[in-house]
Amino acid sequence: MTRKPKIPERGSLLNNSMDGMDELFNFQTKEESAAEKQTEKVSGENTLVEMEFAYMSAFPDHKFKLYTGQRLDDMVSSIKEYGILMPVILWHHEGLYIILSGHNRVNAGKIAGLTKCLVIIKENLSYEDAVLIVTETNLRQRSFDDLSPSEKAYCLKQHYEAIKCQGKRNDLLNEIENLLNPSEIKENETLSENQKRLRSDEKLGEEYGLNRDNVAKYLRIATLVSPLLEMLDEKKISMKSAYDLSFVKEEFMQTMIADILVSGEVVLDTKKSALIHDYAKNKTLTEERIEQILKGEKTKKPKSTAPQPIKVKGNVISRFFTKQESKKEIEETIEKALELYFARMSEEKEQLVG
Repeated sequence: MTRKPKIPERGSLLNNSMDGMDELFNFQTKEESAAEKQTEKVSGENTLVEMEFAYMSAFPDHKFKLYTGQRLDDMVSSIKEYGILMPVILWHHEGLYIILSGHNRVNAGKIAGLTKCLVIIKENLSYEDAVLIVTETNLRQRSFDDLSPSEKAYCLKQHYEAIKCQGKRNDLLNEIENLLNPSEIKENETLSENQKRLRSDEKLGEEYGLNRDNVAKYLRIATLVSPLLEMLDEKKISMKSAYDLSFVKEEFMQTMIADILVSGEVVLDTKKSALIHDYAKNKTLTEERIEQILKGEKTKKPKSTAPQPIKVKGNVISRFFTKQESKKEIEETIEKALELYFARMSEEKEQLVG
């Protein structure tokens, strides 16, 4: 029996750093499998070989959803008539053959009655390389606009982290382009211009047709627990509310919110999510407050713990400063004066105590 890869906990794939991701897959060494016997005659990478679906494993915890409805029916009909025309891309890692590109083709092929297809096997990939192939191939075949909100968030987060971690990878992107036959990619599909320099968040937004703020929002939304992401896809919560909830860092609190919303007893509107956002940023959010907010019992924003700004009156400024002095010079002088004042006050207190 083919061993399944260990699925990492939520957050390990969508955290703020991709450090140590090579250790995510806790595979054990196994004896040569039937799948390996099928491919033992293959030499070198990117060689086409036929493999049975039974020996292929899905990429762990990726968020791209399988086709359903008419799109799936059309793919099944096409496969019945023409077969699977584009090879599935696999990652050979510790004895497993993990699908990087082709989850929908394999699924539709099984429905169509097939048991195997042509594959291209990739060797010696890092985890970041594998993530990049998964995200790029999905985007090239679907386009960013076709993805659900949770898929967009996942894709942007994984793509951003993979590129930030491994740097410029035009070599790998060019290889993906060749494997997928770029002549069939529509002009408006995302990431068709792979010659662009791989990017910071500004470059990422430019590639996806998003402004920087939208990229930041999707990157935050990607940190939500799966039930909340599903509600976002099902339009049970809005993008604004999903963004607000992303400021709740504690997973158990996010899960609690999801459980309450699933119960159907309350509805999350943007006013409630904004309150949760404010309390989370203020670091005063508790389980009790979550219940009160969702049930409409708490409607006021938390009091800010930050000191209130003050203004110095114009006549005071004119007493001590000239018109030629800049705002920065005035601020620096006031800061020095306050330091001297409090230092003197401290000395006087010490003398009184002495």
